Amino acid sequence: MDEVSTADLLAFALELAEEADGISMSFYRGDLGTTTKADGTLVTRADRAVEAHLRARITALFPEHAVLGEEQGFTAGTANEARWILDPIDGTHGFARGIPVWATLIACERNGTIEVGVASAPALGTRWWAGRGLGAWRAATAVRGGEPERIAVSSIGTVEEAQVLYGAHGLCLERWGERFESLLAGAWRTRGFGDFWSHCLVAEGAAEVMLEGHISPWDIAAVQVIVEEAGGHLTDGAGTLTIDAGYSITSNAAIHDVVLRVLRA
Repeated sequence: MDEVSTADLLAFALELAEEADGISMSFYRGDLGTTTKADGTLVTRADRAVEAHLRARITALFPEHAVLGEEQGFTAGTANEARWILDPIDGTHGFARGIPVWATLIACERNGTIEVGVASAPALGTRWWAGRGLGAWRAATAVRGGEPERIAVSSIGTVEEAQVLYGAHGLCLERWGERFESLLAGAWRTRGFGDFWSHCLVAEGAAEVMLEGHISPWDIAAVQVIVEEAGGHLTDGAGTLTIDAGYSITSNAAIHDVVLRVLRA
């Protein structure tokens, strides 16, 4: 693993994203074969097909790497320090209803740190990506050969000026109760966009805060490095950089401490 550079990992992840886009779009607004999993969430043929393809490609090139995916769980590798984290369709419920806010999320973790992350949203015609020390980027995929542009969080320094986004409203209420409502009430503007897109909006400076009351590692592994390379934070309520808390708080960094204080009040 040490012989593979961050840039090499990122280049491979971008290749995977391009392939995943082709598979997912071949199902979108078509025959999805949607079923309900034991936890009550939906899964489609596209979820299964994309993850199976990504796993096969990763195993072929890096047979020693572990893989964690939403649909097939964890597969151990022989290189304990290397793990790919996959969400084949982040936003499956929207995908199943024909809403274009969904993406394939691909991350690679090295020695406990997310090294690269890609969020590819073909129905939105946009892809976001980052590598540690390489910056965070966005490009239009609807136009072939769209030029990448580097992205950065906003400099807004108060909640009163901030746009606050959140995932499922009920889950945020369950997590933070009145403190969540207090944060929303004090913000300039609030919207419940949810999923990967809201984290990417923080990363590109279009919003300042994104709250997820309940989340899994594959939902935020890729966007964590994108947010951080753009200058923001994605943490738990104590300010710890983690994808394993079961929830997440993303911000432009400038108001992160204030947001944490409100949610802990």
